[in-house]
Amino acid sequence: MRVTRYDEPEMGEYRARLYKTVFGLAAAYNVAFGMWAVLWPGSFFDLFRMEPPKYEAIWQCLGMVVGLYGLLYAYGASRLDRAQPIVAIGFAGKVLGPIGWVLVVSSCEWPWRTYALVLFNDIIWWLPFGIFLLEGTKFGERVRSSAPYIFALVNAAAASAMLFILRGGMEIVSDPAVRAEYILENPFLWRGGWILWNAAGLSLLMFFAWWGARIRSSFWGIAACIVAGIGLASDLLAESLYIGWLPIELDRIQPIGTFLTGGVANGLYTLAGIILTIRFSCLRGSLLIWTWAIWVSGILLTASTIFGSVTGMIVSTALLMTLICPWAVVMGLRFGRMPR
Repeated sequence: MRVTRYDEPEMGEYRARLYKTVFGLAAAYNVAFGMWAVLWPGSFFDLFRMEPPKYEAIWQCLGMVVGLYGLLYAYGASRLDRAQPIVAIGFAGKVLGPIGWVLVVSSCEWPWRTYALVLFNDIIWWLPFGIFLLEGTKFGERVRSSAPYIFALVNAAAASAMLFILRGGMEIVSDPAVRAEYILENPFLWRGGWILWNAAGLSLLMFFAWWGARIRSSFWGIAACIVAGIGLASDLLAESLYIGWLPIELDRIQPIGTFLTGGVANGLYTLAGIILTIRFSCLRGSLLIWTWAIWVSGILLTASTIFGSVTGMIVSTALLMTLICPWAVVMGLRFGRMPR
C-alpha cells in the first residue's frame, strides 16, 4: 500500500502554498474565536439574541478547545508532511458540529439565527480540508479536475433557485410586507435556496483555485484566491443573514445583505477573475472576449448594487449567470489537461 506524502515536491508549489494559506487562515480564525469565547463568553448569546447559559464556563471551555485547534492548524500549515492526522480530526469535528447544530435547532433550543456559527466554524472548511485529505488519490485528482463542471452545475442550480424560489422574497418585489409574508410561508424553500447559494460561492473559490494552478506565477494564483476568499466571507455572511434572520427586521437587514453579496462579494469575485485573466496568457480570440464580458457584467452588478438600482441588479445578474456557467465548462474542456 502506497503511503501518500504531503510535501511540496509531490503536490507542487502552488497547491502546497494554497494549503498553507488555508490552514493558516483556519488557525487565525480558531484562535480568534477561542479568545472571543473565553474573554467575552456572553457576547455570542447577546449577538444572536439568546438567553445566556447558566454556566458560562462551559462556553469558555469550548472556546479554549477551539483555540487549541488553531494552534494545531498553525503547525499543520508549517509542516504539510505532518498535517494529515490534524486535518482529519479537524474535518471530523467540522462534520459532527453541524449535525449537532441541526439536532439542537430541531429541538428549538437554538434559533436558526445561529446558522452563521456552523457556516463559518465548520462548513466552509469542508472543501479545502477534504481535498487535502484526498491528496495523492485518483479520486482527489478527479475532484480537482472537475472544478469547472462542479462550478457550472452548482451555479446553474443556484440561478434557477433565484428565479423560481427566492425571487418572492427579494427586492424585485417592491412591497416589504409581501416579501416578509413570502418568507414566512416558505421557510424551508427560502433557506434551502440560500444554502444552495452557499455551495455556489464555495464552488467559485474551488474553480478559481483550479484556474490559478494554470498560470505561471503561483503568487498571482494565490492572490486571486485570497481576494475571492474575502469575497466569499462577505457572501456567506449575507446569506447567513437571509437564512437565519429574515423576515425579522427585513427593512434593516435585507439591504445590508444585498450590499454584502451584490456589492462587496461580487466586486471581489470580479477583481479575482480579472487578476487571473490578466495573468493567464492562454486566453485568445472569442474566449477572451467572452471572459471579459463576464467581468464587465460583474462590474455592472457591483455598480447597480452600490447605487441601489434594482433593475440594474436584475439585468446584470441575469447576464452574468447566463455567461459564466457555459464559460466555465468551456474553460474546463479547453484547459483541463494543461500541466500544472
